[in-house]
Amino acid sequence: MNKFKTFAAFAVLFLLVVSCSKLQELTGGDKLYFCEKYTSKEVGEGTKFPTGTITVMLKLANEKQIGVTSVDINITDIASGKVVDTVPFTVQSSWYYIHFDDVEFKEPGKYKVSCLKKDGTVVASNEVEIVSK
Repeated sequence: MNKFKTFAAFAVLFLLVVSCSKLQELTGGDKLYFCEKYTSKEVGEGTKFPTGTITVMLKLANEKQIGVTSVDINITDIASGKVVDTVPFTVQSSWYYIHFDDVEFKEPGKYKVSCLKKDGTVVASNEVEIVSK
């Protein structure tokens, strides 16, 4: 009976941690996402795109400023865990809503895309799937 109580306590704790992290995602954490292009708004937002270039979007929670003047968009192949490309971008330190145009994906696959400050701090990450044209 004591083992069951311990297991139940851990199960409840695990569910609480998972639900809180999902709630933070839904209610305003920093968000990195993808679209076909950005004009004055996102065009073709999604998580699956053909090979070629896409726009990576970054929206910081509560209009929090990025606080730096340059960042890297880091692309990692999920299957191998290897970094495929790191693309530098110049930004304004006061920006909180940023679009990174023409980020290229040459090969189909699933990728983790991260916006990194130059000191290696991850601002936000998300996954995208690239398919053959």
